[in-house]
Amino acid sequence: MSSTLAISLVISAYNQPECLQKVLAAVSRQTSLPDEVLLADDGSRDETRQIINQWGAGFPNRCRHLWQEDKGFRKARILNKAIAGATGDYLVFLDGDTIPHPEFIRDHRRLAGPQTYVQGHRCLISESGAEAFGCGHFHYERIRALLRGQLRGVANAYRWLRPLRQIRTDTRGVRGCNIGIWRKDLIAVNGYNEAFTGWGREDSELVIRLLNLGIRRVDVRGWAICFHLGHPPASRADVPRNDQLALEAQSTKLVRCAQGLDQCMEHPDSES
Repeated sequence: MSSTLAISLVISAYNQPECLQKVLAAVSRQTSLPDEVLLADDGSRDETRQIINQWGAGFPNRCRHLWQEDKGFRKARILNKAIAGATGDYLVFLDGDTIPHPEFIRDHRRLAGPQTYVQGHRCLISESGAEAFGCGHFHYERIRALLRGQLRGVANAYRWLRPLRQIRTDTRGVRGCNIGIWRKDLIAVNGYNEAFTGWGREDSELVIRLLNLGIRRVDVRGWAICFHLGHPPASRADVPRNDQLALEAQSTKLVRCAQGLDQCMEHPDSES
């Protein structure tokens, strides 16, 4: 894909200011900067706003903070607000507790292809190693975490000379923290399904609808890698209900969800 591809980087966040500062610092160190950064904030306290505003003032490209009131876990809705507000042709999604490799955006830019979306992967930094990781000495920090047994998923911790690409039709290994999708394809499936509340499966259900549309999954190893900073897990109480929504999308060959992006496109400035 052309190196001129306009990329919007969407970072989801909720009350993890220390992690977010590290993620934004890593974005500044990218060898190829995103054309804009949108922080999709699911109701964080004001500290998050201060961090993104201060960082954005020094970032050379467009930066926006999109916020909604904290009414529980509504990640699907705030991501739709980001999609509606994005100006790039291609959107890369990253979580606010996940440190991108310095080549992360460059890799996604080169991996993007027609009628496909890209599923990248991550390695895990344990809670005990999270505080010391992402402070600006990337290669040293990775070695230290590895030697101390604080890094899990070594195969996803190192960038390879060439990526391993595989076309897949399943949703195993789908994670919204590292995914690249054409904006026009997100519009075609009506974005994320806002029927999903509580943690889990909103990304898998989106992928199911993309596959139903005929968009191929390009699963990539060795490029577009990132590092998830360990933290106490969110409640999994809503997973059974969310699993059922994903199964229904699969069994009915659903392409467009009923509660989706179009609501944000119609009311882009709503914060509720």
